[in-house]
Amino acid sequence: MSSHRTPGERKIRVSSVEDQALIALEIEDSVRRNGADVVGSAARLSEAFTLIETTSWDAAFLDMKLADDEEVYPVAERLHAKGVPFAFLTAWDGDIDARYCDVPVLSKPFSLAELESCLQTLVGGRFKPADREAA
Repeated sequence: MSSHRTPGERKIRVSSVEDQALIALEIEDSVRRNGADVVGSAARLSEAFTLIETTSWDAAFLDMKLADDEEVYPVAERLHAKGVPFAFLTAWDGDIDARYCDVPVLSKPFSLAELESCLQTLVGGRFKPADREAA
């Protein structure tokens, strides 16, 4: 698959914090189909913090509510401080913290087209979605 990268330019690096394995796999598949790299997936806050400290991300998808009622806001705070764009994923119908009112939100269940559109928004057009590539 082609992308907008020039020779020597690295791929976009994306990670997810999602406790539902099937959704995490769908995110990973979509990211790879669109020419980006998956740098990791975390199901718990502790795993997410380890990824943040050991890898570099260009964008992230964050499930609002993880197992054991963990909320993803501490990860969002860390990514925001590092300047990494992210989107929230949620089936939750509660309000999102006002600090993150401008963050994209994908409501579960979401389509692959919605996921790819959100990824495009996060990385600012630095890749071309797979289903729209020129022949």
